[in-house]
Formats: sequence, C-alpha cells, structure tokens
Amino acid sequence: MQEETLQQFFLEEIDAQDLQDIVSDELERSEDEEPTYHYQFRDMDSVHYLEPDDLIRLCDAVIEGILDPRGLTVIAETLTQSEKFEWEDDLVSDVCLFWLEPDPQFPLEKKESLDCFRRWLKGEEPVPV
Repeated sequence: MQEETLQQFFLEEIDAQDLQDIVSDELERSEDEEPTYHYQFRDMDSVHYLEPDDLIRLCDAVIEGILDPRGLTVIAETLTQSEKFEWEDDLVSDVCLFWLEPDPQFPLEKKESLDCFRRWLKGEEPVPV
C-alpha cells in the first residue's frame, strides 16, 4: 500500500471506496498463499500528522461495509512502518496495534469491536491493557 494513498484518504482527496479498491488489490495478491501483505512505500512530499479522527473514519468505512476489515491490518502496517506519518496521541498507536495483531476479543470484522475502537479513539473509554 502506498503512503500517498492513505494521505489522500486522510485529506479527503479520495473516498473510502477508492481506498477499498486499493486495499482489495493488496489483499488479492496474497490470497493464494499464507496471509502476507506487500507494501510499497513512496516518499510523500510532507509528513502527515494523524489524529484519532483519521482512524475513526477508517472504522466508519468498515462499519458501513465499504472497507474490508482485513484492510485495517494493511493500513496499520503501512502507518507504523512509514516515516511520513506521525502522531502525538498514543491512542493512534494503541489502536494500530489492535489492528496489526487482532485480539480474539476484538475481531476486526465485528461491528462491536469497531464500535469499541471508535469509543477508544474518542476518549469515551480507555483502551484495555
């Protein structure tokens, strides 16, 4: 997944369906083999500072059935490996970790889990330790 694509989503230059199309391509490449993800990094012109609201938009896209829940893992990997995305809020890191290594209590495909992620990101309840 390209950093630039995520930046375009966060800047609302592309919508969730455009993001899903790209995530779908990434997921299809690895369907025939053990789940692995391929990342393609290209330098962006600037650093993008993520806010919890950016991840809430991703949760909403999954809840609305636009974004494949498995895409959250691909996106979290891209965000955490990139040097072009930064954040000050630990909530972003905490939620990305749940997406990278899904907890059996919070499966990515369950609406209840996505609602929990949203509440965490909004600061309505603490992230479990």
